[in-house]
Amino acid sequence: MNDSNQQLMQPDIMDTNEEEEENFVREGEAVEVEVNDDDVPMEDDDEDDEDGDADVNGNNTLRSHEEIPDLSFRTIEAHNALPVYAIASHYDRQNCRLSIITGGGDDKACFHQLDESGNVQTTQLSHVHSDSVSCVATNEMFVSNDMTKTPKFIAVGGYDGTTILYDPESAEIKLTLDGPTDVEFLSFHPKGGSVLLAGSISDGTVWMYHLPTSKCLQVFVGHECNGENGGVTAGSFTPDGKFALTVGMDGTMRLWAPRTGMCKHVFRLTEEGNSNTDMDVSGLICLALDGDVESQLAMAGGDNGRAYIVHLQAKKLIGVLRHFDTREVANHSNGDDDDDDEEEVMMVSVEAVGFAPKGVCPNWVATGGSDGVLKIWDLSIDSQCRQSCIAKDANGEAIHTGGVTRLSWHPTLPVIFASYTDGAVRIWDARNGNLIKTLTCGKQDNQINDLSIEILVGGQTDPANTIVITAHDDGTAKVFRVDTHDILSNVHTVMK
Repeated sequence: MNDSNQQLMQPDIMDTNEEEEENFVREGEAVEVEVNDDDVPMEDDDEDDEDGDADVNGNNTLRSHEEIPDLSFRTIEAHNALPVYAIASHYDRQNCRLSIITGGGDDKACFHQLDESGNVQTTQLSHVHSDSVSCVATNEMFVSNDMTKTPKFIAVGGYDGTTILYDPESAEIKLTLDGPTDVEFLSFHPKGGSVLLAGSISDGTVWMYHLPTSKCLQVFVGHECNGENGGVTAGSFTPDGKFALTVGMDGTMRLWAPRTGMCKHVFRLTEEGNSNTDMDVSGLICLALDGDVESQLAMAGGDNGRAYIVHLQAKKLIGVLRHFDTREVANHSNGDDDDDDEEEVMMVSVEAVGFAPKGVCPNWVATGGSDGVLKIWDLSIDSQCRQSCIAKDANGEAIHTGGVTRLSWHPTLPVIFASYTDGAVRIWDARNGNLIKTLTCGKQDNQINDLSIEILVGGQTDPANTIVITAHDDGTAKVFRVDTHDILSNVHTVMK
């Protein structure tokens, strides 16, 4: 590797594979797991504590009145100090170039390019929306070398209902798509990236476009939409590209056939996984696919504190993970203040879910909640909760981190990156729940709204530097460089 690449890339080869017996969940098995939440972190109300401590992992745990270090190596300011809501990224290994797309509350989207020296070039994308830019995406990781069949696109969607496609080379508008009332998510087809999904939380529809012909191929209609209690919140194509999968505030996950537009199956998850029939139907707010060795598992997180795992081929609910049991909160309350108890119950939801990569462990999944806890589960052992990842100080007391907003597994290591409402990214060892590293942004409570991870070079045998990109409430996007050798040395140290 050339010396000029050292700013962004510092490869370090180390093998972290462990030999363990594989025991996969069978498609006919269904389990429901209750977890003791006595270890859920509580807010720190001790205003007299003036000292910052070092936590049990050697990370500084700063109090709100202390100066928070900015550990990023680049700060991108392009959204007029209004929140950045969405981020997408792609690393071009051939040209050693990192591309970042951001969308924000200033009704604009921007395209940023970082060269191998870390210099940033920012281009404001030309279309000005009439409402916030809610989602951005790129198909560069899916396209082939034949650009006539699969052109590269940047997709930008807004709450004004517009979807704009740009050329990533020139930043010029290539397509303007008519579609749903608003655009809540965008997702490219994994086989070539020439088909795009756009879903709406306002009207509950999902539109599918064939980009080379600028045609709308299908409009999937089925999710109930009753004001705040309806709409589609997340969606994606299955890894093999044969189906589309969506979740919504009506508590359902729906499997769609792209060729016919028909709904192949409806998983009524918050009804099927709810033993208390008197409870209202809860919404599903996040989605993950590509679980199990055959990529047949999907998982959705709900605003009721649970995550639901389904087997797509068998069309069965196979597991309910009680990340946080709202009934236990009510039962353990002291009864002094009913309003406080109700508020505490209302706050808890599963905000992020993710399957471990198959090369790490196909049986592990992660859930992140608004309670600030990241949990690791093992589907092969009755969906047992292996670890509850909670940031603690030197005295072993939980630190108030705010809620988890996003999570992402490292593609080759048992490591999870989780972003929080306090503005930090915490890197966890999934095998033992240890905090490896905390990436702070220079401000307290600078909420992270979106997270993207790029591995600059390497694969299973060469896991090189990791770039972490975050979207913040203060209008900035932060770019962190995480030395993989540092991660690996921590992982090996704690496993000795």
